[in-house]
Amino acid sequence: MRITQTQRAIILSGVNEFIGDSVETHVFGSRLDDSKRGGGVDLLLIAQKEVPPKACAELNEVLEAYLKLPVKIVTYVTTDEPSPTQAKVLAEACPID
Repeated sequence: MRITQTQRAIILSGVNEFIGDSVETHVFGSRLDDSKRGGGVDLLLIAQKEVPPKACAELNEVLEAYLKLPVKIVTYVTTDEPSPTQAKVLAEACPID
């Protein structure tokens, strides 16, 4: 996984501040492939209840500012049936902690 300890700390701190500490944070996409270079940070947030869109937007803005990288956030509520996109992301995502 191509996420540094500093990036992990920034991401987890941001998620905790804007979304809450009960959310599971995962990485998916190109950051899982150590042979690739560059690319943004794709995050999957798994929650027990819906994550407010405004909180996601604020988190996205802060993470992009601190990480100096594009950030994509996908959310999934555990009580819902996953959409095709969510199902694909769930299948490949790895926990960040």
